[in-house]
Amino acid sequence: MFLIFIQMKFVLFTLFLCGFILEINVSENLLFCFQHFLFALAEEGQAIYVTSATYGRSNRFTCYVGIPAEQTKNTDCATRAESVCEGRSACNVLASSAVFGDPCVGTYKYLDVIYLCFQHFLFALAEEGQAIYVTSATYGRTDKKTCSARRPADQLKNTECFTYAEEVGERCNGKQWCKVKASNYVFGDPCYGTYKYLEVEYICYGIKTVVACEGSEAQISCGKDIFVISAIYGRSNRLTCSVGIPAEQTKKTHCATKAVCEGKSTCNVLASSSVFGDPCVGTYKYLDVIYLC
Repeated sequence: MFLIFIQMKFVLFTLFLCGFILEINVSENLLFCFQHFLFALAEEGQAIYVTSATYGRSNRFTCYVGIPAEQTKNTDCATRAESVCEGRSACNVLASSAVFGDPCVGTYKYLDVIYLCFQHFLFALAEEGQAIYVTSATYGRTDKKTCSARRPADQLKNTECFTYAEEVGERCNGKQWCKVKASNYVFGDPCYGTYKYLEVEYICYGIKTVVACEGSEAQISCGKDIFVISAIYGRSNRLTCSVGIPAEQTKKTHCATKAVCEGKSTCNVLASSSVFGDPCVGTYKYLDVIYLC
């Protein structure tokens, strides 16, 4: 679901991710006869979402081979098979009256399941030459309607249940695309027993960057207010600020610290360990700033 608002001069997107959702694959239909096992399987990184599941009989031709006509004539006989395989990547369920009850005694029944495979991840995507900046992200529940399809009322009644999902900004800000899993494992469980969703608001902005090699000064100007998305001092690759520098001083590429400019409206600062501290002694560092005007 996308809701589009206009905020300043940017488009503000709102994404809702219900437990496990977003990219849909082709739906599949499974039929399993009485006393046989249903086996549903999603690809790696996906989950099963059941759109329809019934146990009984709705026609005379499904699962009829070798079965007496008397046991297939009742075609108005079915019960909903709730929660079969929901949210799993694979499942194995016996098509049996012992599992689902017997909606029509004396009739040979079958389990009919239609399901989709969904990705577990929320995907945010900016256009070419733009990047993502998350303005708000919460995980939990604040109303009864969002992500409520096929959910019992007792899983929707707590509407004062959420936590700020700061991990979304940490993973997505400054990137052209990102994915985040909506799960208790990532964000914790702010309200046990409530069906939760991840709600993210973000803008896409034109990327502007400035790199100042160690010992030089980063000067950022827009002609109007500057908003710094990220500012890192250290080294993340071997090529930036490498001309004339010995290889020994550029080999360490997992070396960075957050710079003091982050979140401020202006930035004019020396790229120096005397300002930011030294995250990697012996490595030639640089200041890398991503910002918007």
